[in-house]
Amino acid sequence: MTGHIPGTTVLRGSLSTNSARPGTNHVALRAVNERLVLSLIRTHGSLSKAQLAELSGLAAQTASVITRSLIDAGLLIAGSPVKGKVGQPFVPLSLDPAGASFLGVHISQHEIRTAHVNFVGQVISETTVASVHPTLSQVTRHVRDVASRILDASDIADRSRFQAIGVSIACGSFGNDPSASSWIELEATFQEIGRSLDLSVNVSSDALAACSAELIYGLGPTVPDFLYVFLDNAVGGGLVQSRRIRFSRDDTGPNLGKLLVPSGKTRPVPLKALAIPSDASANAVGQLADGLAYAIASCAALVPCQTVIVDGPLPAHMLRLIMAKLRSAVARLDIPGAADISAREGSMARKSIAMGAACLPLLDRYYPEE
Repeated sequence: MTGHIPGTTVLRGSLSTNSARPGTNHVALRAVNERLVLSLIRTHGSLSKAQLAELSGLAAQTASVITRSLIDAGLLIAGSPVKGKVGQPFVPLSLDPAGASFLGVHISQHEIRTAHVNFVGQVISETTVASVHPTLSQVTRHVRDVASRILDASDIADRSRFQAIGVSIACGSFGNDPSASSWIELEATFQEIGRSLDLSVNVSSDALAACSAELIYGLGPTVPDFLYVFLDNAVGGGLVQSRRIRFSRDDTGPNLGKLLVPSGKTRPVPLKALAIPSDASANAVGQLADGLAYAIASCAALVPCQTVIVDGPLPAHMLRLIMAKLRSAVARLDIPGAADISAREGSMARKSIAMGAACLPLLDRYYPEE
């Protein structure tokens, strides 16, 4: 089982258009077009071939060839013909829920959650194991067991559709476990599990996983550009532009949490340091809101930033309080365009960050690349 569905190129991974191998440019272009068609249908729900050609800019014949290959591969479903007011009936194309599935794993300081998710985001099965600061060996054993059970319970066709594992890790999840001291070590450990099961693995932070879910299943389809703020044990996030996540999983790359903001002290502090517990005082919530407002202003000074999405595994009442104080803090800032900045509560993190983790390989395999 290689994870590749015959008749399509989208599952073969990224191909450089500058490769010298004969035919590679054609294969790479085919993969780009397939990813584009799938992302458009995911965004709109269903589209005809003519609508796909219009939205994608592809020639009608190219759109027809691409959609036929994706139908044959089991990634798209052709609906019943619909008769319009004029012209020939059109056939709506939609994603096949059984076209692919992914296992999402979320690791926090208190539990390990998994969610087996199909191609359209429906959760097939879930598990939750309570564990305070789980060790890496506990986590890997549980992930291997869950993935093996999924494979053992599947027929041959379903086994080939179960394609990858996405792992999201909250800050401080492993406590003092020395075997989980760096992202490189974590990634190597989970990749080894993937190789033993013949599944690819994506490892990232909980902020990136939750943002991926927001991008695919939440506000992302209607809001292609936004600043994403994730509130947990640390404050993280960053920019999403043209439906592409532009921040890193940690401090080695761009991340909102690295921005310096006022904190009532003599020196500014990184925004990530203003993270609050679920029972935080009103003063701590106010400091966080002010820090977020300054960070938003800094981002808006460099790039268009009219929508801010704030989410995280906080109690609903606490997130509502933060949002109210944040909107007031943004309004108080004397910056151009402050009145146009819309701070919105996210829609995905409190549903299941494990589902967000399952979105990591989905984005990697099926969304348009640069």
